[in-house]
Order: sequence, then structure tokens, then C-alpha cells
Amino acid sequence: MTTAPNFDEAIALTTDSGNDADQMLWHGHLTADWSIGPVPNGGYSGAVLANALQRHTDRDIASSLTTHYYRPTIADAPFTIRTEIMKRGRTVTHADAVLEQDGKVRCRSVALLGRYPEVETILATTPPPITPVDQCPARDPLSQGLNMSLLQSLDVRLDPSSEVTNGPAGAGERIDGWVKFRDDRPNDSLALTLFVDSFPPAVLITLPGTGWVPTLEMTTHIRAQAAPGWIRGEVTTANVRGGTLVEDVKLWDSTNTLVAQARQLALLLAE
Repeated sequence: MTTAPNFDEAIALTTDSGNDADQMLWHGHLTADWSIGPVPNGGYSGAVLANALQRHTDRDIASSLTTHYYRPTIADAPFTIRTEIMKRGRTVTHADAVLEQDGKVRCRSVALLGRYPEVETILATTPPPITPVDQCPARDPLSQGLNMSLLQSLDVRLDPSSEVTNGPAGAGERIDGWVKFRDDRPNDSLALTLFVDSFPPAVLITLPGTGWVPTLEMTTHIRAQAAPGWIRGEVTTANVRGGTLVEDVKLWDSTNTLVAQARQLALLLAE
């Protein structure tokens, strides 16, 4: 498999604004190598926005990043991002970011930015049982009927036992799996922002004829600094209604620490 431009190249930014300004303008290029079909992956776009916000605020992470996707971003095209600091605090900075292409706002993020937590959590979330990674098949780039170019650079393995959750009636669907960069890039907060949107939608278990499931809104929380190695993922959907679905994602690192959580509202489109 041919290796695409690495993640740091794909989220690279330049700026012609001063570092101390409350408002800054950033420039970059969205590559087609991190796409689902013709559209750059929502987690990829979110990571680009988070990168601009982190650089502007000089914070380690976007501990909360809520992104609204107004219209599809354009692959292999330049973009601008306008960031604005809304409130500076000792531990948390509030900031917004808007990504524009071809004269139109494509997506907008509202974020809380800070540092990685320095203390262990009092209440931990235990990861579910999962098949060892070497026994999980790699995700097929054409499994959704779309060319998923991001799988050139991401190694995504799906637990073969993923099926309708063995829980109470109405518990919904669940997919478990593993993810990492093929070039073993570190699992920093920008990587986790991408990883939460790298697994297939769990709704495909019961509606395999579903085509593209575009994200309308996604909120990602970075909960801890991830250790090196494979990242475990759990994707669940328990509610599909009115042509939309709500999906939850949890990520654990190689030490079984919960490092990220996300929830998104997405459209359910027929094949």
C-alpha cells in the first residue's frame, strides 16, 4: 500500500498574524489523502482546526472541541482558518475557529483549550473485552462502497466479533477495533481528534446498505495523554431517528487509560 503524505504535513499551517493577537489568520491545504470518498474526513478537518486553536492559544490540547460541519470541505484545495480567543483563563482558554474554502464557511469549532490532566482520575472507564489486534482484520478501504484514502496512512483493525450489542433490548449496535498511524506517529491530542472519526459507523451493522454517513456536529473531549502503541476504540449507536443518528466513541491507549471521547450527530443516507 502506498504511503500518503504524513499527518503533520496534512495539518500544516502558516500564519501572517502576530502571536499576541486575539484574532489570527491561518493558511493551509486540505489533501485528498485523508478522505472518505471525495470529502476530507471530519476528524481530519477537526484536527486542522484544533491545530490552529492550540497554536494560537499556546495550549497543549483542545480538551473540548465542538465542530459544526456546514458544508463539505474540498479536497486538494487551500483553506483559511480564522481563530479568535474569546476568554483567556489561568487553566482554560475559550476560543473559536472558522475554516473557509472557495469563499464559503465549511466548518466552525468552539473550543476549551488547556493542559493534559496531571492527576489520575477517581472514576475510570474500563475498556470492553476485545480480540487481540493480530487477530483482527484490517479495515477494507472499499467496505462502505467509498474509496477511503485515509486508510493509506491509518491502520484500522476491526474486531470480527463486533455485532449487535449483547445487552438489553434497544442497547444498539457496537463496533470495537484498533487504530494507529502506519508510520507510528505519536498519539498526541491532534491524532486522537482524527482517531475518534476513523472507525466505521456502528449503524452499518444493522443497515449495511447505508452509504455515506456525513457528520453534522461532533464534540471531542481529550481526557489524557495517550501512551505509544495501538489505540482501542469502541463505537456505539443506540438511536436512529428522523434520518439522523447519534454516535458515541471511546478511545483507550495501551495502558487501558481512557484518552478521548466523542459524540456526533450524523445524517443517515441511503446507498
